Amino acid sequence: MALNQHQQIYETIQKSQKPLIVFGERPSGDSISSSLALAALLSKLGKKSKIVSPNFSLPHNYLFLTEKNKIQNNLSALRKMIITLEKDEHDQPEIKSTLNGRQMEIHITPQKNISKENIRINDSYYLHDLVITINTPDLESLKHLYEENNEFFYQVPIINIDHLAENEHYGHLNAINLTSSSIAEIIYDFIESIDLNLLDEKIATYLLTGMIEKTKSFKNPNVTPKSLNIASHLMAAGAKREEIIRNLYQKQTIGALKLWGRILMNLKTDSQQKIAWAVINKEDFQQTNARPEDILGAINELIVSIPSVELTTIFYEHDNSKKALIKTEKEHNLKNIFQEFRPNGEKQIITFELNTNHQYILDKLNQLI
Repeated sequence: MALNQHQQIYETIQKSQKPLIVFGERPSGDSISSSLALAALLSKLGKKSKIVSPNFSLPHNYLFLTEKNKIQNNLSALRKMIITLEKDEHDQPEIKSTLNGRQMEIHITPQKNISKENIRINDSYYLHDLVITINTPDLESLKHLYEENNEFFYQVPIINIDHLAENEHYGHLNAINLTSSSIAEIIYDFIESIDLNLLDEKIATYLLTGMIEKTKSFKNPNVTPKSLNIASHLMAAGAKREEIIRNLYQKQTIGALKLWGRILMNLKTDSQQKIAWAVINKEDFQQTNARPEDILGAINELIVSIPSVELTTIFYEHDNSKKALIKTEKEHNLKNIFQEFRPNGEKQIITFELNTNHQYILDKLNQLI
């Protein structure tokens, strides 16, 4: 009998020893918390996983997540090479290494003479034998992780987990569920299919964090009765709902609040109040001690309260770079609409380097109304 998809994923994971979990730049809270849930699950299955996201920086409101420091921002030490020395059974050679400029010299001092025929360099191999991508529509979204290691991504099996239609199905196994509210919901489904006893308080908290962030505390229209049922099971398993809500929605820095105030002061709308935009310069960040990550909070907490607004854009300058953040409340695929800028993010929220004037962006948004 043919294996179903969950069984295929489980069998693939069981054959792996060191899986690599990856997701794109400027990830959602769903991606962050779901990656930690998946790593904790893999650990229970006896796997030593690693989590990497290009140029990753943890948003301050996710500091409450245990093991958040497991997420790294670079893919290092990807290959391993073995040098084999054939020696006498009782010989205990002394081995030292020194750096000489760009060269490493390995010094072997045996008790008995050896020749170069006794030394063999084995082919190098990859430390990771499986890649699990989360919320990553294509491999190019992994930026330098993929650009610098594309041979690795072509040679190692990939499990591709997503819930968005624009995913290119590049994985050897593609767990793409368009009806799921979040990656967290997909991972819960997988756990339920193999063994719900694997679900503990920590994993449940990670998954509920992802679901709450992705659904805006279950207020988004993509929430289904199944989503609410899963949330209830996660809380029954010990998920810390109050702590999640407090950190995601009730714990803002003074700097973030000051920046939100400046955004509101600079906010403009079109005549129909369907497009809202504001311009933030580097002095605004310096004087409020805020970060670019705080901009999204202003959109989610403040601008979203204007019921007519469908598209929001914040033009901002940070670290001598001009950028745009665009968010839609409709089903527009912003990644496709603004593909000329090679945006990061998902179809409903993107950021990109701004190499044109503001009006060009606003004109493109007007075409969506």
